[in-house]
Amino acid sequence: MPVAQAPLQSATHAIDLPHKAYMLPQSVPMWPPVWWTWLIVVAVILFIIGLLALWYRRHKKRTYRREALSAITNTSSELSDKDCILLCHEMVRRCLISEGKTETAALPSKTLFETLDKSMPAKWQFSSLGSEFIDGPYRSQIELTTEQRSAMIKNICYWIRKHHA
Repeated sequence: MPVAQAPLQSATHAIDLPHKAYMLPQSVPMWPPVWWTWLIVVAVILFIIGLLALWYRRHKKRTYRREALSAITNTSSELSDKDCILLCHEMVRRCLISEGKTETAALPSKTLFETLDKSMPAKWQFSSLGSEFIDGPYRSQIELTTEQRSAMIKNICYWIRKHHA
């Protein structure tokens, strides 16, 4: 038992260390961080605000696309074949005008759609719709099958979504 008391007595006595006159600094806190951290935080916030502003501007700039798509999808089923073709032609021209391509929008239908076909994939070209689509507004009577009508609407909607006039 006397052996067990010896370590307890030595733990209660403080060890005398030399150089007691030195003053040690307090521990460095984790917060607030260094001064330039605030510059980085401000830069990140400004970058995020800039991205949001660009996104909003792009969203507002492309409003005409959403309006054209809704006009075609909502009213095309109620229109006659000729009126549906006229609506599609009108939406293409309005989209071109909204993009600032008034010279292209003023072209005759045949030339216009040949010009637009140059930048379209082969699957979505307007020439694949046949002469009914291009010359349809100038005919007195026109009859489209449901496949022709749905292909025409799909092609127009694809062009409106993907064009970069």
